[in-house]
Amino acid sequence: MTAWAHTDTPPINWWDLPQVQNRWNRLITGDSRITSYRYIAEKYLAGRTVTALSLGCGTGSAEIRWAETGRFSRIDAYDLSAPRIARAKEAAEQQGLDRILHYAVGDIYRLQIADSSYDVALVEQSLHHFSPLNRVLTAIDRSLKPSGLFILHEFVGPSRFQWTDRQLAVVNSLLRILPEKFKTKWASGEIKKEVFRPSRWRMHYNDPSEAVESSNILSQLAIHFDIVEMKEYGGTVLHLLLYEIAHHFLPGDPEAEKWLALFFEVEDILLHTGELPSDHIVAVCSKK
Repeated sequence: MTAWAHTDTPPINWWDLPQVQNRWNRLITGDSRITSYRYIAEKYLAGRTVTALSLGCGTGSAEIRWAETGRFSRIDAYDLSAPRIARAKEAAEQQGLDRILHYAVGDIYRLQIADSSYDVALVEQSLHHFSPLNRVLTAIDRSLKPSGLFILHEFVGPSRFQWTDRQLAVVNSLLRILPEKFKTKWASGEIKKEVFRPSRWRMHYNDPSEAVESSNILSQLAIHFDIVEMKEYGGTVLHLLLYEIAHHFLPGDPEAEKWLALFFEVEDILLHTGELPSDHIVAVCSKK
């Protein structure tokens, strides 16, 4: 639980960068100005007002984005962390969305959810923390109405962050040519010199749930659901490369912007040629 107690984080990850978020939009929706939330809501929920179940909601930022699309009458969202749920409730009230967003502390394995209760199930960057996947996906399937949709934004890369040799070679090659001033870590000021494959013991010690079955998600998803649409948005290089040094690439520094553009280009080429798979996906799925 301690791994999930915090509610604020410094800008040290790739997802903290507006340029990265714009890139996600382009890869997912075809337009850097259109978010995946808007794209999916307009394409799959047009003319409807739906109810949703959200699992592993954290501090609730994704649910707020979904509520803002105007397609949801109610979203019931659960997370194990009481501090995060408290933060989510506060944010919902501040946004005037507390009539739609209903947050509660809950364990997916113990939730009593009636069959065919929801139009939509939502999971954002939390499915890779659940195991066994078969049990979780079965529960999600049962919670949905016959015409229900399962929508997920998810890390589907190597389980326990056991990065591939090629992945590490690309990331470390970019690190070697990056000027030192862009490699100082946020907290310690140390220089980020190389990315390693973490030991499984370290992964288990830091957070036993981290990427526990992530490499199995796509195969398990296909067993339980029909994948209607799936978009890949990378992270195979950027996730590892920018961790702990992302703050150097916030908008405003022309030199840093050029380096970030190079990183984008490298990852795009590797993904488009199939040399590396995408570690992150957005998918819309229907019941079989």
